[in-house]
Amino acid sequence: MAINFERFFDVVAKILCLVVVLVQSAVLDSYFFVLDHSGVSPYVWVVLDVLILICWALSMLLPRCSRALQPRGQGLRYWALVVIREFKYAYLSWIFYAVVLCFKLNHMFFYFAERLPQGMTLTSSTSLKLLISLAGIAFLLLVYSHHREIKEENYRQVMEKISLSACLDILDCLMLLNLLFVNNNGIILPYPLDKTVRAFAFICILLPVFPLLVLRVLQHPTASLKWYKLSLILQTSLYFLLVNIPLFSIRLHLWIKHFADISTFFTKNVIMLFKGAVDIAREAYDWYKFSQGTQKEGKEDSDEGRGHMLEDATLGVGGGTSGDGDMGNDDVDTNL
Repeated sequence: MAINFERFFDVVAKILCLVVVLVQSAVLDSYFFVLDHSGVSPYVWVVLDVLILICWALSMLLPRCSRALQPRGQGLRYWALVVIREFKYAYLSWIFYAVVLCFKLNHMFFYFAERLPQGMTLTSSTSLKLLISLAGIAFLLLVYSHHREIKEENYRQVMEKISLSACLDILDCLMLLNLLFVNNNGIILPYPLDKTVRAFAFICILLPVFPLLVLRVLQHPTASLKWYKLSLILQTSLYFLLVNIPLFSIRLHLWIKHFADISTFFTKNVIMLFKGAVDIAREAYDWYKFSQGTQKEGKEDSDEGRGHMLEDATLGVGGGTSGDGDMGNDDVDTNL
């Protein structure tokens, strides 16, 4: 019996994806049990993580049950099946995971994470950074796990495009959060700047939700290629405006005003600014050409349709005249 390696790697990717999320969630939750004295019960985070794991497991199993979950009938059962079927798309899995992760990290940095010591212990700043970086691996595995089940070509192509850029931006977010570890850097940022760093770091984690949501809409059979091309422009513009420009500005400010080590990701932001500008211009030009071509084809079809209508009308008039002539001849013959 031949082994289907594609199916084998697909199953391995799904298992690894769940394992990565489970390990990250379990170890992060241990921080709340050991270090968090804010009064918030650590079991709140455990419950949320269990729900996320259930959501991710459903999103990977549901594509195998698509026919059984086909919405039928009316009322509550119909809408329940519609909602359940949405779990097979990656955007729901990532939005639940990303929102909870951002709340976790915000709580950590507000109460105890900024003063974690360096070292090889589980509760060190190094270990926390490694755990946060697992989000990039989780995203890659999530994308791959959904890649094979969705048949629409546009969906699959853009999933591949955003996967690498999203992973780099998650790592960029990690390097930005590294500036908040006081014991590592010896710099205490002003509170407004501290909040700004956290806000844009969390945007890097949340932003992949938008292109995944747009792709969910565009994979519908009635979605036009024009809107698909427009979504590429919008996706590139969002990363340009909400990731690379703000992170470039924050790092430049920290370098000039606080003499902070801004890392090689400053160069990454510069490169991505140039790349983003070129991509936006190229994709906008492609979208414009496609729109013009579509309008031209529509106009030609309309002119051709009007030509056929005029031709039919002309034939109809001619046929009527001929018919009248025949009728006249018949009358003559009858009279004769």
